[in-house]
Amino acid sequence: MPNRDSISPVARSTVPSASLQQLLAMDSEAFVRWAYVTMLGRPVDPEGLAFYLRRMDEGKSKISVLKQLKLSAEGRVFDAQLQGLDSAIQQEKLERIPVIGPIYRWFQTQSEARTLPGAL
Repeated sequence: MPNRDSISPVARSTVPSASLQQLLAMDSEAFVRWAYVTMLGRPVDPEGLAFYLRRMDEGKSKISVLKQLKLSAEGRVFDAQLQGLDSAIQQEKLERIPVIGPIYRWFQTQSEARTLPGAL
């Protein structure tokens, strides 16, 4: 079986993403197309593609698009399991809370700085 990184863009339209990171690395249109396959088990329709591209152009994050697909009626029936998505949704939710969000982001950057090689 081929490695998912070697899968052509055409094949991605039928093969769900293996990881959240892999999905998030895609550009806008490829991301929406692959998100539909991963979260709903089907190719995106023209209206859905236009809707989510517009949402991302308006500043919505890829995580929020995945959340909306996951929580849609169709997404709840399909019940896709994408490792790390639930924690990414929670993290984004915390980051948006007034006052707490900036503090949470600061702690996240401090934590990341301590895990970098050569950090004190």
